Amino acid sequence: MKRTYLVFFTITVLLEGFAAIFMLWQMQFDAGRGQMVNYAVLRVILTALSGIVLAVLFGLLIVFFRGDNFVPTIFAFLDGRLVGLKMRLFFIQGTLTLLTIFLAECFLLTYLAIPVPMRPVLVWATLTTFQIWLVLRLAYASEYRKRPSLAARLREKWQGWLPVQRKTLIVLAVMGLVYFVGFMPTNFMLDSNGHFYTHSDEAVIYPDVAKVLVWKGTISDVVHLVIEQWPWWYGYPYLPMSAAVLLVPRLVLGIDYASNIQLNVFLLRQFISILPMLLSIMLLVYMANRYKSLWQSVAIFVFLALVPGVVKFNYQFWHPDSIIVLLILLTFFFLEKDRLRFGKYFYFAAVTCGLTVSIKLWGLFFVLAIGGYLLAGLLRKQLTFKQAVLSGLAFILAMVGTVIITSPGLIAPYITRVALESWTQQQGAILHGYVEPDPTNVYGVGLANWLRFFGFYFMKPFFFFFAVISLLISSLWGSRKVLSRLILAWSVAVAFFLVNFAAMKNFQYMLPLMMPLYLGAILFPLPAVTDTNSKTPAFLKKPLMQQILWGISLLLFSIQFIINCIIVIRSPMMGY
Repeated sequence: MKRTYLVFFTITVLLEGFAAIFMLWQMQFDAGRGQMVNYAVLRVILTALSGIVLAVLFGLLIVFFRGDNFVPTIFAFLDGRLVGLKMRLFFIQGTLTLLTIFLAECFLLTYLAIPVPMRPVLVWATLTTFQIWLVLRLAYASEYRKRPSLAARLREKWQGWLPVQRKTLIVLAVMGLVYFVGFMPTNFMLDSNGHFYTHSDEAVIYPDVAKVLVWKGTISDVVHLVIEQWPWWYGYPYLPMSAAVLLVPRLVLGIDYASNIQLNVFLLRQFISILPMLLSIMLLVYMANRYKSLWQSVAIFVFLALVPGVVKFNYQFWHPDSIIVLLILLTFFFLEKDRLRFGKYFYFAAVTCGLTVSIKLWGLFFVLAIGGYLLAGLLRKQLTFKQAVLSGLAFILAMVGTVIITSPGLIAPYITRVALESWTQQQGAILHGYVEPDPTNVYGVGLANWLRFFGFYFMKPFFFFFAVISLLISSLWGSRKVLSRLILAWSVAVAFFLVNFAAMKNFQYMLPLMMPLYLGAILFPLPAVTDTNSKTPAFLKKPLMQQILWGISLLLFSIQFIINCIIVIRSPMMGY
């Protein structure tokens, strides 16, 4: 690391620190705030603490200018700590990025809940973390040049695939594009009376999303609008995801863009509902066979794309559930890719799991899967007991950190209280149903009651039990035991909640259970075909048994596929 970088960084941070103190003493505080914290006292405390930091920085600056032997020692220490261990530099850079985002969010929250005197100090802290990131990026540019770019890594991955895998991906991408375009007319069309149909949920959420991009007034007004006044129908990340889709209409049509409901809701349906569902299906196919069979991949894709619940979700419906399904499948994908190493993919899974918690709390159902995964690492001696505990805590911390960073309003206690009240109210409806007559026992619990809804939207009882048995078999034998056990643990937790506690039978509530179950059913014949483990019973390895397993799978999938097609065809306009 060059002396110039540290000198320039130190001078810059010093000047910003003095500016922060100056702004702190120029601030006029709202008389209505500061009742719990004395702002005058807090200002003095912040000034004193900032003064200590400035004194330390000034001392370092003197050392840097004097050029003592101590300076090369500092540089050697930094080089050894940052570059000596592989990936440590990139980990620190990523941590600094997240810390900068978090501090910037805290600055915004000074307009809501965090004491106002913290505002200039938080600006200073945000700039400092960003500048540390920038200094490291410049000082160790050679290390970054050694690292392949994202485009280079993607090309390497692509070239590392078999020809059949590349061909399969291209074919599925084309099929997905056709599927995506196929819903455009129905999601954009007007009804026979010339009106544009909007689902009741869409009508409730749309105004809250649309108003976010109509910024008026001061920065305080914007913060109140974007963070405080967002109703917690769904988790906060759903707001920026949806608002991002409407950014182009906002730029093209101007401030009155929100009145063009037909165009905006159409875009939200296509990109927030259908696109994540398509990506989920393609990921599910990849997790099933790694795209190593074209005909098999196409068959799985077509089967899943025509599941009645999936078709209904894609038809005139804008909802976060397809995003949830994608995040759940990504969590499975990362955990399987981790292979009990408890490395970066383990924590990638924590991030995707945390996002599901942020949006609709579904990630909480991973408790059995993650607990079992840690237990497997312990039993296979991949972890000591202490390491297992620490890895579990680190997973939880990564989840909580993801929730906080993606839902900054939760830092404010009163916003958290509103969110909890909204979630509690929604849970009450899920657990007890709506207050209305129920002659057909729609709100009844129990497996028998749920199976009729499973059967209409996703799979008949025979296929449901086939999927469960398939997961049990592939959890015992085969090359995909880890994935099968994760799906089984997830399915047990979700099914136990839905069957025994949830009265509401909205079809989208079944998606996070049924899509992984389909994957479990697809894995059924694989133990006999792909496993070379001596523990697998010998009779499962015989060619005749392999043919029988594939025959059972094809027969049951074919029957369920025909049933699905009949339901879709006999339900015009998806009004089922």
